[in-house]
Amino acid sequence: MAAEPPTPLHRFSLEEYHRLIEAGGFDEDAHIELIDGLLVDKSPKSPAHENAIAWLNKLLVRSLDDRFEVRVSTALTTGTSEPEPDIMVIEPDAPRPYHPGTAALIIEVAVSSQRRDLRHKPPIYAGAGVPDYWVVDLDAGRVVVHGSPRDGAYEHTEIVGAGGELVASRLGISPISVAELLAAAG
Repeated sequence: MAAEPPTPLHRFSLEEYHRLIEAGGFDEDAHIELIDGLLVDKSPKSPAHENAIAWLNKLLVRSLDDRFEVRVSTALTTGTSEPEPDIMVIEPDAPRPYHPGTAALIIEVAVSSQRRDLRHKPPIYAGAGVPDYWVVDLDAGRVVVHGSPRDGAYEHTEIVGAGGELVASRLGISPISVAELLAAAG
């Protein structure tokens, strides 16, 4: 017997998604994000994931003073998506169509979400004009650095290993040691 074709998917608009949230349409413990109009489960957080985020958050808050806002696990509103990056550094006057619409730096810490963070999210963040997007790949002991967004894609991608440093020159902070970041993750 042949398998039935899959049921067509419904893609949510940002407005529909926001109405669902505001109406209490999701369980308070739901861990989802809107990616290209589809509701996607967020990956569970491991201790290494949480440790890396805590270390980066502390470092960024200390380094940036009040020049930027550092947000952890909050949404970015853009196009047909509303991802919730692990860390987002925004300028105080960033446009806010619902949540901030762009950021100076976005960081995703990937333990089991590498595919989504490396394939699906770069065009979303590039389309929002995010100049620097880092994916901290804890399993591989590296950081994938995306830069120079143009026409919904990043022109430059670089892999920085444990012996390298991360530079966010737009933020005016000292380089960040990948080895220290990986060690902090545990």
